[in-house]
Amino acid sequence: MVIHLIRTRQPTWCAAFVFFLLSLAPGCSQPHQPDRTPASAPKAIRAETATAPPAVADPVLSLKITPRFADVAQESGIDFLPDYDVQPDRFFLPEVMGSGAAWIDIDGDGWLDLFLANGSSLDPSADPQKTTGCRLWQNLQGERFKEVTDASHAGISLYGQGCAVGDYDADGFADLYIGGYGGDRLLHNQGDGTFVDVTDVAGVSDPGWTSSSLWIDVDGDHDLDLYAVHYLNVTLANHKVCDYRGRPGYCGPGHYDGVQDRVYLSQDDGTFVESAEPLGFRTPNGKGLAIAAADFDDDLIPEIYVANDMTANFLFKRRPAHGPNAPLYTEEAVASGCAVSGSGLNEASMGISLADFDGDGRCDIYLTHYYHTKNTLYKNLGGLIFDDISNWSRVTAISHESLGFGTIPLDYDRDGAPDLFVSNGHVLGPHQQPNAMTPQLLRNASGMFADVSASAGSYFKRLLLGRCAASGDYDNDGDLDLGITHLNTPFSLLRNETEIDSRPYIGLHLISRDRSHPVGGRVVVRTNRRSHLIPVTGGGSYLAGSDARLLFGWPEDESLESIEIHWPSGRVDRHSNLNSRHYWIVFEGDRAPVMMLESGATQSD
Repeated sequence: MVIHLIRTRQPTWCAAFVFFLLSLAPGCSQPHQPDRTPASAPKAIRAETATAPPAVADPVLSLKITPRFADVAQESGIDFLPDYDVQPDRFFLPEVMGSGAAWIDIDGDGWLDLFLANGSSLDPSADPQKTTGCRLWQNLQGERFKEVTDASHAGISLYGQGCAVGDYDADGFADLYIGGYGGDRLLHNQGDGTFVDVTDVAGVSDPGWTSSSLWIDVDGDHDLDLYAVHYLNVTLANHKVCDYRGRPGYCGPGHYDGVQDRVYLSQDDGTFVESAEPLGFRTPNGKGLAIAAADFDDDLIPEIYVANDMTANFLFKRRPAHGPNAPLYTEEAVASGCAVSGSGLNEASMGISLADFDGDGRCDIYLTHYYHTKNTLYKNLGGLIFDDISNWSRVTAISHESLGFGTIPLDYDRDGAPDLFVSNGHVLGPHQQPNAMTPQLLRNASGMFADVSASAGSYFKRLLLGRCAASGDYDNDGDLDLGITHLNTPFSLLRNETEIDSRPYIGLHLISRDRSHPVGGRVVVRTNRRSHLIPVTGGGSYLAGSDARLLFGWPEDESLESIEIHWPSGRVDRHSNLNSRHYWIVFEGDRAPVMMLESGATQSD
């Protein structure tokens, strides 16, 4: 038996690592996994059939447009290597989880600036003089970046993790929340290019381990609340070193207790009250790493999805009506079929991408997972029911040799189908192999995916320990660029240089009546040939704050006919005279959209 190949000091990493060990057994192959779905489970939670996925043509030979991405971080003025305070052979888990990034327009000039979280000392008593800080770069109209960390007062010191961007006080300037190990920070944007740390006044910090976060109107009162995902109870006092095949490494989530997430309700005065459990967000077994929100059941009310590491994922739905003693939210992931894999197994969920991947008008869920298991694609069947179609979509085959973290839905070739970027890298430590991994770009062809990384540029040939991936069209040229953090390697800025100028696009910056990003809404783009759904989502990826603007492209033989915006309020606005190849600021209601010019200025339609 394979188990005899291992001598452990502690229990193994997780169920996923068992699959890894099985795959390494000499002369052995993966055994058939029986259907472990409970008889009482809904139909959506079922093992996939053994039918092989449909054959597809060679992804490189069938490419009409070759993807091309170039790492321009250094030449653009961004030189950043995070300090994770890694100590040799300590194997303290926070060291290996990475740090976050956020695209944020700090001054309202129409150009996305870049904030990068940083680590700090994990044991201040050992090095009390050591200080590191987060960093901020101002975008100089898409050509270069200028560091403004000191001038902006954004260089706060914490062991930074996920970043969330949101204008919580609706003053027109985006604010920034940074989760961390050992404490969090809320930076209020003053509107003059500077920030003030208002964490204590606002009441939004916790001494535990916050991974990813999300600004969202939780209670429907038209102001932004904050959901802070918590990972594990790991301290220097209780941390462990695991033995994998006679070599030390980081112990995983199976060795530590989960921690209750935090949900901070806005009091509409700049302060917040923690209200997770009374609202129904009871997560004692959650070990969360990522969070995203979207309307999955067509009621214009966003559900909140939390990706957990080797425990069942969460899907929280707001009740349309509830009694005085009933919580506002119920947890629906098991009943909906998106808590575990199609075979009924917990998975090591780390990153989330939300998009309508198969073009059926519903928002689907893509998750990154552990090495030698699979990433997962949940197809939205409607009625808040999902089906694990990872095998049929070829996601299983493509992801088996990788361990994914950050993931981004992006239509790199403007064919109207969202493709995927995945940042990969192992977590057991340098004594284990494989460790560093190549990132992936996956092309979407009618809901099935092909790995086209080999054609996408030199970055995709590098062995890296990838973590956060944040998307943003920083040069306003109508395609998404990517910011990626790594362990042991400087930050990468992937400029999208794919030759797609012949294909039109339109960008939308949606502003609701309450001046917030309308998460839970949807946009229907109609061309002369078809209709496309663009869900208005929040959060996503891993530790990331991505560009909130919507971006949609289509083939050159199609023409744009109309854009229909379904706001969370229930209002529907239709526009048929918006010029393509521009970004538009679109306000809920009768106010005319405003076109953003290439300079970043605006012009009314």
